[in-house]
Amino acid sequence: MAGRKGPAKPRAVTNGTDPTRDARNIFIEHLRKTGNISASARHAGVSRTTVHRWRAAEPEFAERWDDAEEEGIDALEQEARRRAIEGDEEYVVSMGQLVRDPKTGEYLTTRKRSDGLMTLLLKAHRPEKFRERYDVQQSGNITMNITKDDDAL
Repeated sequence: MAGRKGPAKPRAVTNGTDPTRDARNIFIEHLRKTGNISASARHAGVSRTTVHRWRAAEPEFAERWDDAEEEGIDALEQEARRRAIEGDEEYVVSMGQLVRDPKTGEYLTTRKRSDGLMTLLLKAHRPEKFRERYDVQQSGNITMNITKDDDAL
């Protein structure tokens, strides 16, 4: 084809329906899974500007966007909780080598949990008990001179 440079831009896959509506649905579903606006727009075959324009012009789309982001955040929180409480199975390593069970010969594993994630979850859900506390007290006098001249401040 004359005049065309490079491959065509990816387009949202349609099934005989409105391509713009399909692109919106593809964007929302991808956003729900990834939480990433740029990646979701690319996946739907549209630009970030386009999805932000849709959001500003269409309250129903904006509501679906907000719901998708909340579901994505819920999934992140669920994974953080799993890593904090259940942890992940990891091989035991000593001096750079995997350690084997002397009786069975199988590699040893241990369950690694995340104290950092546990702390973040507690601060988020019980801030009155686990937030950082700072007790600042001032003793003595404070003197302030305020003048009309901004340079003197």
